[in-house]
Amino acid sequence: MTSFADINEVSGGVLAAQGFVAAAVSSGIKPPPALDLVMIHSQYPASAAATVTRNVFRAAPTYITEEAVTNGKARTIIVNSGNANAGTGRQGMSDARQMAALAAEATGVEVLEVVVCSTGHIGDILPMDKVAAGIDQLDGRLSRANPEEIARGIMTTDTVPKHCAVEFTVGGRGARLGGICKGAGMICPNMATMLCFITTDVAIAATALQDALNWSVARSFNCISVDGDMSTNDTVALLANGQAGNETITGAVSEDYAVFRAALLHVTQDLAKKIAADGEGATKFVTVKITGAASYEEARTAGRAVTNYSLLKTAIYGGDFNWGRIAAAVGSSEVPFDPDRAAIKIAGITVFAEGKVQDFDLARGRAQMAAKEIEIEIDLARGDESLTLWTCDLTPEYVHLNAEYDASDLAGAEAD
Repeated sequence: MTSFADINEVSGGVLAAQGFVAAAVSSGIKPPPALDLVMIHSQYPASAAATVTRNVFRAAPTYITEEAVTNGKARTIIVNSGNANAGTGRQGMSDARQMAALAAEATGVEVLEVVVCSTGHIGDILPMDKVAAGIDQLDGRLSRANPEEIARGIMTTDTVPKHCAVEFTVGGRGARLGGICKGAGMICPNMATMLCFITTDVAIAATALQDALNWSVARSFNCISVDGDMSTNDTVALLANGQAGNETITGAVSEDYAVFRAALLHVTQDLAKKIAADGEGATKFVTVKITGAASYEEARTAGRAVTNYSLLKTAIYGGDFNWGRIAAAVGSSEVPFDPDRAAIKIAGITVFAEGKVQDFDLARGRAQMAAKEIEIEIDLARGDESLTLWTCDLTPEYVHLNAEYDASDLAGAEAD
């Protein structure tokens, strides 16, 4: 197995890997000059994998994306921000298919090789005249020149672009993997994330690629929460074009697969943490470590109960060293642990263990709560499984952003 010490971060984001080009334009979906339409394209055939939201009220593009990766191949990603194309019925499906057709024509690929994504306000019909004109512009601008611009092109209420890329060695060949994502509100994904696009030049079969993506998403994007709200548009898409020249990874048991999966996890966890840190109105970044669980599912269930617990998140905002809210949160998860064996730490201070409150320095605890980053540790004392999750505080600014959301203001609060 490889370690993170073998994986080095590099610049380039979603364009770090060989053989990928991209472009972003202002098409007018959002008020100009805001970027709102992005195309990412592999210049070579590529294996493809994706995960999409499990929200029943899901957006039209998620169905198109599922269709595109069914045969394990895709080369082009087209994504718009400013309009979710969710809750739009048959017209929305028709528009999503038209987006795929226009992008396929622009890049010279088959329609079923196009991943389609949208993000923005729910319930509005896409202005397809603007989308079509924008795709026409993108066709002539595809390059490797400005990876940060590509990250900015998918933003909605994000305050910063989110990107990460790494280089590593697989099968004796140098390889790269990089990605971009967006998300700041409506963040509590299940089987995917808000929007995330990852590219790699590793040669890997589609089945192994999907296995690696599922595994890494479960330990990254599915471990974050801003507000406990799942989106209608959540999608992670991954393209692998083989330009690193390694022998194709065909199964999930080889050393090369382990190296690739570790690199993928590094990027997905980095992007996931950036989403949690950039939560709407957030002032503090919170890490929740669950240990002693009997299974991954137990660890995630307990962790999710904590990261979604509004009373705890407001206490963190207020600097309240209130360990009881952590106990109440994990207890509400219905994971069958024994409180007499469990332990809770806040910022390194043990507050509860062996079935009773511990003797701790409350003044020190309150001082620790003023930090911008806070760590909570919970030992369930049931087994050997552990999992780390990430969240943020819940602030008056979050309420302000979402209480005064104006459907006509596409630069306003998150709506998908």
